[in-house]
Amino acid sequence: MTVKEFFKSNAFKSLAVLIAIVLVAGVLLAICNDIFFVSDEERFARSIAKIYGAEVETQEIELTDAQKTYNNGQVEEAYLVLDDGNYLLHTTGYGGYSGGSGTVTLWVVIGCDASEDGSPQLTGIEKVVYDSNDGQTLMSNFNTKYYEYFTSQNEAIASGGYFTAIKGSSDPLNNIVAGASQTSNAMVNAVNTALACFRTVISGGQS
Repeated sequence: MTVKEFFKSNAFKSLAVLIAIVLVAGVLLAICNDIFFVSDEERFARSIAKIYGAEVETQEIELTDAQKTYNNGQVEEAYLVLDDGNYLLHTTGYGGYSGGSGTVTLWVVIGCDASEDGSPQLTGIEKVVYDSNDGQTLMSNFNTKYYEYFTSQNEAIASGGYFTAIKGSSDPLNNIVAGASQTSNAMVNAVNTALACFRTVISGGQS
């Protein structure tokens, strides 16, 4: 077969069609990628908006490993919310179900005002949002009211209180779900870790 005959053959026509399809598909893919591309920054901002309840600008707080580590929990991330001066902490609480080794990770919004010297002063907890868990089988027992309870005791929290998960306790800071006490313990420890980090690190021990 001569070169001229090859260019006229069905094989060449099929090959040309395939090449054209690949080229067009490549161009369309590039265009779609430009249109629908979401940067890491934008993806993070969208995630924070879902947690916070509004689009906000944040500034990450750099913490050392020691500043992230507490007896009953760990700080994963911490952010200053530039829009209102509140703080958003991503924390993991220990002591959950599964032999005490289970964990629960939450997002905690800590409300604060500026004190006379300009340092942030804790006014309470504005929001608690569930993120994830390890080894907890009764997460469906925790409804919206459970998370909202953390935001209903701000006077005691502003005075230095911490939450507990103790069976039969009548303490107003006790937040426990019957039948899921160990998971409640991990939840409370996650919130208390956020409070401890704010009090000892972020506010410089002023709250």
